[in-house]
Amino acid sequence: MRRAAPSRGPAVRAATVDGPPGALEGPGAAPGQPRRIKVLDVPVDCIEPDMTAGAVSRLLENGEHNQIVFLTMRGLLKARRDPEFMRCLRDAALILPVSLPIVQGARFLGTGSPSLINRFDHTIRILSVIEKAKGSVYLLGARKPVLEVAEENLKGSFHGIRVVGRFFGFFPRAVEGDIVTAIKKSAPSMVLVGSGVPGRDKWILKHRKELNPGISLWAGNCFEIFAGVEKQVSRPLHAAGLGALSGIGRRPWRIGLIVPYLYYLVLLLGYKIFRL
Repeated sequence: MRRAAPSRGPAVRAATVDGPPGALEGPGAAPGQPRRIKVLDVPVDCIEPDMTAGAVSRLLENGEHNQIVFLTMRGLLKARRDPEFMRCLRDAALILPVSLPIVQGARFLGTGSPSLINRFDHTIRILSVIEKAKGSVYLLGARKPVLEVAEENLKGSFHGIRVVGRFFGFFPRAVEGDIVTAIKKSAPSMVLVGSGVPGRDKWILKHRKELNPGISLWAGNCFEIFAGVEKQVSRPLHAAGLGALSGIGRRPWRIGLIVPYLYYLVLLLGYKIFRL
């Protein structure tokens, strides 16, 4: 699996009880196919990290536009109070947990044992699948100078991928329709969405039916990492569930993330006691 070298600076659906039409029941999931469980009534997929490449390959072949979601603990809590984001998760082809508390919560409740996913590593893994398939990508997000450097570095690392279009983030609402039209006309295998796109995953949900068959995902600060202006969270820190505290010296407000974590623990305990 390769990482971008910084310069400057048949259909796969998660096996689930209430998932997309045609989804398998959880116990009947085929080997290598994701199995959909629930954590605090929010859908999450169980799949081994080494199996995600095969799952993405099959998504590219199913003739639909498939959304992949990297789910954080804060995203899980958001889905409980945001019906639109909950619909986004229920309609998603793949929901990959990127926060350790989600994994621990599923095990605590006995609903399953999902694997912890590293968001940036799996963005690279998905791009590798696109390259192997001789596919294309449309880049959407980040500030214009960052996106330009990120694109050059991505091309330098994935020679087999064609970048068929790009548009920077933080765009005015008036051009949103033009962006969607440009994506549709370029017909990319993958729409890679980063910072500066309003709604993040919900932006993809909003426009998914307008897009050509393929995959799309919101990958956070992926373009900033590709451009070398931000660092990837270290793997040991991420595995320990402390990725959100990375760079706390520069972003002291992140200490406030302990509040939703404590709330999450209270919810887990409540579910364990009253919903056994």
